[in-house]
Parts: sequence; structure tokens; C-alpha cells
Amino acid sequence: MSTVAIGIDIGQKRDPTAICVAETQERAQDKKPSLHFQIRYLERLPLGTPYPGIADRLAKIVSEVENLKGSHPEVYVDATGVGAPVVDLLEEQVHSVIPVFFTHGDRRIEEGRRRKRQIKLGKAFLVSRLQALLQTGRIHLPKTSESQALAKELLDYEIRVDENANDRYGAFRVGTHDDLVTALGLAIQKDERPRVSGIRFVRALQ
Repeated sequence: MSTVAIGIDIGQKRDPTAICVAETQERAQDKKPSLHFQIRYLERLPLGTPYPGIADRLAKIVSEVENLKGSHPEVYVDATGVGAPVVDLLEEQVHSVIPVFFTHGDRRIEEGRRRKRQIKLGKAFLVSRLQALLQTGRIHLPKTSESQALAKELLDYEIRVDENANDRYGAFRVGTHDDLVTALGLAIQKDERPRVSGIRFVRALQ
């Protein structure tokens, strides 16, 4: 069966929470098999949604994926700003929650095993991976208003370097967001070949 991963960027005071569901598919490209990411669902929760409400919504989406696919999706949550208590709250309702801590640099480091796993993800790694997958046509977005918002976020996304040569990534202009981009990046961060190709979702997530 194909592999499904969920990325969630938990919002804080000024940013909404964003959730992305990505299905990995093996397709022929230039006569060679390559991994593609079919984005099955994008959602931005209302600004100010409390953490228990976020956990409830995520649990509903995970349950829907489990019913459709017959397996538990891995859930990657940006734990950089919200910390362990919020991750613990999500874990009370959802299987396979993996905290991700953003760092400088271009490496992805997975630490621990099973339920104690965590990932250190370089922002440069995330950005370069998104660029490579988008430029080679391996990310496939649904035709929804959330996808249009994601496309705008990608246009607003910037790379800035300060006087100490430290790089920063994100949407810096007032009124712009990068939560959907972050959720997408979390969901497609890992290459994992489907065990059996060709099995698709039979209905859209709601």
C-alpha cells in the first residue's frame, strides 16, 4: 500500500494552524521510477483555535486516513516553538506523532526509535527539497482554495541572511504567512517507497 504522511504547523498568536496530508506514489518519469507526492488534503484552521481543538481536528483527519488506507500515517509536527506539552497533548489522541525541531543548515537528522523518535530538520534542507520537488513536477496539488493560498505563500517565501551570515527562511512581510508551506514541507520531508504502488484514496478527506 502507498505511504501517507501528515505535516502540521501549529499556529500561535498571529499564525493559524495548517495541516497537510501527502500520499507518496511511485510513478514513471523519464522512463525511470521516481517518487511523487500527491497532496490529498490541505487545511488552515481558524486563527486562535485552542490546542485541544487542534488535537481533536488532527485526530479526525488521522482517523479518516486510517479508514481509507488501513494503516497509521506518520504525523510530523513542528515542535520548535510550541514545545513538549503541546506534542504530548497531540500524542494523547494520535498515533505516530513525531516532533520536528527546525535548525540551521541543510541536514535532516532522525534520533531515537519508535515512539521516542524526533527529527532535527535544517530549514535549508526543507527549502531546497521543496524547490527540487516543485521544479521537477513531483508535488501534485489539488484544485482548492487552500492550494491557491499555498501557491501565494510560496511566492511570499524569502531567504534572508543577517550581518552574522545566519540564514532565515519564511514570510517576513506584514500580513503574510508560511504555515501551509511549513506543513507541506513537513509532510514531504522523507522519501519512502510505497510497499505496493497504485492504491489510491477512494474519496476526498473532509
